[in-house]
Amino acid sequence: MLQRIFISTGIILLAAFLRFWQISNAPLGLNYDEALNGLVSSQVLNGEHPALLSLDDSREPLHFYLTAISLSILGNTPGALRIPYVICSLILVGFVGLLGKELFDRKIGLLTALLCAFTVWPMYLGRYGTRSVVFAVMIAMALYFAVYASGRRDLYLWIIAGFCFGVSHYTYTVNLFVIPAIIVIVVGMVLWYRNEIFSNWRGMLLMISITVIVALPILLYRSELLAQSFSRPRSLSVFYEGQGFSDLLRTIWIQAVLVMRMFFIRGDANPLHNIPGRPIFDLAMTIPLLWGFVRSISGHYRSRGMLMCAWICVFLLPTFMSKSAPHFLRSVGVLPVLFMVPALGLRGMYNWLKRVTDKFISLVLVSGLLGISIIFSVRDFFINDFLNEPYVFRAYHGDETSLALQINRRLSIGWTGDNLQVESNGVAASVNVWVESEVWDRNRYAEFLVPGQPGEIPGFHLLSSSTKLPNSGGVLFVHPQNTDYWKSKIAKGRTIDLETGPWLFDSLNHTAEPIYQIISW
Repeated sequence: MLQRIFISTGIILLAAFLRFWQISNAPLGLNYDEALNGLVSSQVLNGEHPALLSLDDSREPLHFYLTAISLSILGNTPGALRIPYVICSLILVGFVGLLGKELFDRKIGLLTALLCAFTVWPMYLGRYGTRSVVFAVMIAMALYFAVYASGRRDLYLWIIAGFCFGVSHYTYTVNLFVIPAIIVIVVGMVLWYRNEIFSNWRGMLLMISITVIVALPILLYRSELLAQSFSRPRSLSVFYEGQGFSDLLRTIWIQAVLVMRMFFIRGDANPLHNIPGRPIFDLAMTIPLLWGFVRSISGHYRSRGMLMCAWICVFLLPTFMSKSAPHFLRSVGVLPVLFMVPALGLRGMYNWLKRVTDKFISLVLVSGLLGISIIFSVRDFFINDFLNEPYVFRAYHGDETSLALQINRRLSIGWTGDNLQVESNGVAASVNVWVESEVWDRNRYAEFLVPGQPGEIPGFHLLSSSTKLPNSGGVLFVHPQNTDYWKSKIAKGRTIDLETGPWLFDSLNHTAEPIYQIISW
């Protein structure tokens, strides 16, 4: 018992270390989606509640409330924004382990949790301040309680499972595949677990009813906003109306190859979702993955394995249908069961090696594969300093975020680059900062990270034509085209320092100019 607690605790601590490392300052920026999520969550704290589907891409509301809790404690910082998703990722590690234990055995459960703990995909997913990981953890909880209930004939557990399935509809858009996936699993159980159906039909019916009841408000709301709800998925789909038959077949083949190879050849190329091109499983896990797949569709584990593979196939459909396949965010529905596949492979390899060699050699070889895979993950993510790569900085809009960072550092408030909790000056500002409306307006990063609008914070002002600049000194953030005008407004004889802000490339006009200029005297 103590050994199991020790191992489980070690897995969670490993997962926590990998996810919390430099959470407040790596990367040194804020993605646009993260900034929007933070602004909506801040509105929640002010008593404004988002609609069931909000913003242009119809975002579900649950993650706004999770983020609001963190912001209410730590303030508006990137770390505070991302911590709820880190916690969700840690809960995911725990529940995939519990699910593996219920479906197979304790050792498979521990291996599943360990694989989820150090694999780059779920690790990085938990550090990205968006809603997809919330869906994964709700589905993992739902599947665990459903499997747990089926073995104990407990209606209360079926209710919890249905509630979790229902709540998943308030997390991320791939929730549209939840009810179809449940139907596929029920059909599979009719084929392979008919006795379980007869024993648990009341509980399963109750679970499905609860799922529908909980999900009904957002499903009805989505149906009322049908054009808005499905406009983005339709624009992102690789399939289209009027597509020819030969083109359809070619598209299906290409998409299938792109999706299948993401497991061990080439993964998502988006630096917001993945180390670009890195497959889900590294070279050390390729053989266990293939071995586990064979075990899951044959022999003793065939019926459970087929249901597991059916679930994976259903939730690969969102990325299969996507123009940007493979897309790791749209594939999150596979996470609750995916790591059981290589876990089965590792267990099968151990049993086979123990028969042909001995227990010690088989343990060393299998542990060696796990150790090598952990080393690969740590090397690729941390030792190579992936989060501080220039292209990751740009993907997280570090240049656009710099305005907030520059203002906060000068006023000693808010997030100044490496603090998890906001700094509060508490006294009159020692420097006056002005910002032009052309620079400030619609800068979502600054709106979220600077703890107030111009005029609301001591020493922070909006620059306008009526502004009289003092002789004592100050700092201006101005549009580059207005630099000479504002330099002329500074008292003669003062030493003026000019600092160019980060450059931004305009892809439409093929021009580049600084986002802002900093004038100080």
